[in-house]
Amino acid sequence: MAASSEVLSQTLSSITSIKLDQLQKQKDAYESAKGALLSAADKEADVRKRAKTLLDGRDKLPSIKVADNPMLSAANLKRFVDQAAFDPSVSEDLLREYEETVKKELNMTSNKYRFASMYGQMVEEWTTASGQDKKKTGAEGGDEAIKDDFVPVGRKEMHEQRKTWEEFVFAPKETDTNAIKQYLEDVFAGSSKDCKRALAELRKSFEEIQDNKNSNWCHPFNESVVKGCIEGILRSNNITGEKRSTLRDFLNNSVVLQEIADVLNMRMDARASWTWEAPVVVEQRRALNGKYRFFLDEDLLHSLLLEYIFRRWATLIRRHFENFIGANGVWKPDTEPMSKQDARRQQFFLDGKDPLNNLGSVAGNRESYFEDRILLDHLPKSMWEVRGGYDDSSDADREEDTRDSHMKVVQGLMHRIETDILVQTHMGNELSIIRSDFRWFGPGLPHSSIFAVMEFFGFNEEWLDFFKRVLEAPLRFKDDPSDAAFGIRKRGTPISSTISDVVGESLLFCLDFAVNQKADGTPLYRLHDDMWLWGTTEKCSEAWKVVTEFSEVMGLSLNEEKTGSATILPKNKKVGLESAKKEETAKTSHNLPSGPITWGFLKLNASTGHFEIDESKVDEHIDELRRQLGACQSVFDWVQAWNIYGDRFFTNFFGRPAACSGRAHVDSMLTMFARIQQKLFPDHAAGVGAYVKDMITSRFGISSIPDGYLYFPTSMGGLGLRNPFVSLFLIRDDLEKTPEELLADYEEEEEHAYRRAKERFEIREMERAGNKRGGGSVRGGDSFEDLKGEPFMSYEEYTRYRELTSARLVTLYTNLLKEPKTKDVELKGDVKAALEDEDDWENMSSYDKWVVQLFHREVVDMFGGLAVVDKALLPIGLMTMLRQSRFQWQG
Repeated sequence: MAASSEVLSQTLSSITSIKLDQLQKQKDAYESAKGALLSAADKEADVRKRAKTLLDGRDKLPSIKVADNPMLSAANLKRFVDQAAFDPSVSEDLLREYEETVKKELNMTSNKYRFASMYGQMVEEWTTASGQDKKKTGAEGGDEAIKDDFVPVGRKEMHEQRKTWEEFVFAPKETDTNAIKQYLEDVFAGSSKDCKRALAELRKSFEEIQDNKNSNWCHPFNESVVKGCIEGILRSNNITGEKRSTLRDFLNNSVVLQEIADVLNMRMDARASWTWEAPVVVEQRRALNGKYRFFLDEDLLHSLLLEYIFRRWATLIRRHFENFIGANGVWKPDTEPMSKQDARRQQFFLDGKDPLNNLGSVAGNRESYFEDRILLDHLPKSMWEVRGGYDDSSDADREEDTRDSHMKVVQGLMHRIETDILVQTHMGNELSIIRSDFRWFGPGLPHSSIFAVMEFFGFNEEWLDFFKRVLEAPLRFKDDPSDAAFGIRKRGTPISSTISDVVGESLLFCLDFAVNQKADGTPLYRLHDDMWLWGTTEKCSEAWKVVTEFSEVMGLSLNEEKTGSATILPKNKKVGLESAKKEETAKTSHNLPSGPITWGFLKLNASTGHFEIDESKVDEHIDELRRQLGACQSVFDWVQAWNIYGDRFFTNFFGRPAACSGRAHVDSMLTMFARIQQKLFPDHAAGVGAYVKDMITSRFGISSIPDGYLYFPTSMGGLGLRNPFVSLFLIRDDLEKTPEELLADYEEEEEHAYRRAKERFEIREMERAGNKRGGGSVRGGDSFEDLKGEPFMSYEEYTRYRELTSARLVTLYTNLLKEPKTKDVELKGDVKAALEDEDDWENMSSYDKWVVQLFHREVVDMFGGLAVVDKALLPIGLMTMLRQSRFQWQG
């Protein structure tokens, strides 16, 4: 069996101590020998002999490698010095230069040892801090860090949110299950015969799935399946520390995986009598958005069994819901179809194909986007898909992902909204937008509503009972005394779990379908419980009525803090005080919710149609970032906290740049990052880098720290401190045109296309009049006799159905939705010379290339190359293990 995580940690710690001890001995031996060599050289009066002494002694120094410095050829210098014994052209000035070159190289090696030793001290600091309770004792967080913010009892809001959570979770909310079933019957079966027929097929499919003889539930576990379940759990935020390490150990041991599979197959067979056995520990953790989340620390075998069961249910439910809406006549289209008479006119005047086919149109693109990217987003498309989350600290994109992360999907949705605003208002249309979510949806979801929905879709008693036993878990808080009473969950679902996705998406799919059926095909752009509606004011008003009605029936409450609406007027209408009054009147008369449209740090400006960064929200997080940095007890923790919060979190929630927001949005992000650093580090004009340098100097006594040491990746011996400006400058130059310029280009192209179409039609008519076309064209058996002689269609008629017919409009949408591509810096100068292999450059990320090219000079000058420290000198194993643990925010 694999070594336990504790044994592994102890072994790596022991190896690290040995490595650091040997490093110190090497450093001492080198410095002693170097001092002796310099003394010997200084005794030589002749400059050539001094240079020769240094070059000969250099090779004998401990740990020196001939190829250590790619910028220096000692072999060449030796030959030049030998030449100087006979050749007067090798002047004393050149020899003195060689002498200084060798001395500088000797100092470079000293610098490498010095920084490697400091790196080791940082590792020891980190391991020491990780082994202690996270108690604030006065570590740095910013120039104005408060020294005694953290106390063991936690923050006031921590206790307030726990109290609210307990009020939801431990107190059942009974809803009218008969009313829910009647509501669903009206929505799903009362809309049309097609819907009724598709619902019967859906229920039949669910009945077949629930059969105990179904292959999904008959001994499904083997090594591969267990491994997939472990990897799924590791991607979640539920487990930390020891259990996370234990699961990683399991992944590499086939014997253990098979043993687990055997046990889980037995538990699957006996799931009718499955129970939690003991109270499940609840751990309260603070997220970067200021909210506290309540994670369950489940028994690992329970977790693996439930991961499989509910992941399987999730994929099956998604597949059958998709089949349901894909049935003929079930899902209503969003765009009003073209009438047959208008289609005839389009064919006659434009001599084109059947305009009733909307493939390749904006309407078709919008429909496929909704089905592929939005509908049932939280249910997996395949059993073992790999997908990043919506978590504050997760990367939005990862190479191993098989599907776009939740974060990337929501960013893409924001781009869709902004693009539709720009296009629709530019075309002279008014657009209304609504945004909302449910208050405490996860903890507050009534179990009676969950089971009413499941019964409606045909879940049998056996499976309903199993779901109920899983949801009604006995819970106790981690920080409570061991003898404290535990409570039974009577409401809500556990966070970051597959059962939450299954029951939450099943219930909210009913809302998706209700909006579609009752609001004339309007799509509800819903990502979990985060809801967006946009379109005409009338359609949004109808859809909002459905949302509020559904909420009342299901026993849900809308979140007033995140609910708002806006009406954006056409660009050709004057925007001012009068327009603002009209917008408020429209909201009131159409029952649109009040409040601004916000997401992350963004707020929709109804006057411009663009999302803008809200400085007041940013300022709140600057204070929190200062607090979190102040809680870090090691340099590595500080750097990690900065990278997650100071770089990634702000970058994500400022909104990913795209052509629809233009270079102006990138510049506003740059301005905001400058503001963050100015407010965090008012005494350090050079920002975060200067602050970290001072922190290192005060702790470890190292001065003259090059910027490259801070920002270079850890693979090159740097600290890997993230610079948020670099990522933005990598893409800034790719945003050459403003969105308004793209719209103007489209308008000019459309007008030109109209003139061309009119000219072609008039030429055809002249030819027909001259009887050169044999009596005119007949398409699809239609001779268009009633249209002959009519003047060409007006520009208004030509553009009326552009969303159904215009390929040019599809191109505009595509261009506005594009995210800018990175533009790499060029490989030039000392960086090119210092690289032993140019493949190393090609293997770097665009970010690392920029950082290396920007900060290389001091590094090359101090260390003789781009590598700050030799990898062999660093405790990489322990560092890797420590970095695999989840970062815990202070709260």
